[in-house]
Amino acid sequence: MAALVLRIKFPPTYPLIYKTLRIDANLTVHEAVLFIAETLNIPNDAGIGLYLPDEKRWLDDNSLLNTYESLQDVEHIEYKSRTGGGSAPSTRNTSDSSSCCIIL
Repeated sequence: MAALVLRIKFPPTYPLIYKTLRIDANLTVHEAVLFIAETLNIPNDAGIGLYLPDEKRWLDDNSLLNTYESLQDVEHIEYKSRTGGGSAPSTRNTSDSSSCCIIL
C-alpha cells in the first residue's frame, strides 16, 4: 500500500486549522474526503472536496490520489466546500457575550 502524508487545511469554521494525515494513495479523492471526515470526526457535507491552492485547482472526485504527482510536494491541500457554502458550523459559543474565548 502506497501512502501519502498530507497536511490538510480546514475552513475557519472548523474546530481545527491543520492536520497531517497518512492517506492511502490508491483511494479516490472522494474516498479520501470520506476517510478524512471519519478519521477526524468532522462533517462531510455534500460538495466537500480537496483543493490544491498552489495550483489553484480542485482534485477530481473520481481520480485516484496517486495520479496527482504534485501531492508529494505541496505544502498543504485544502478540505473545503466546492460551492463556498456548506462549511461546518462554528463550535464557538456565541450565546454568552461576556465570554470571549472557549478553552478546550
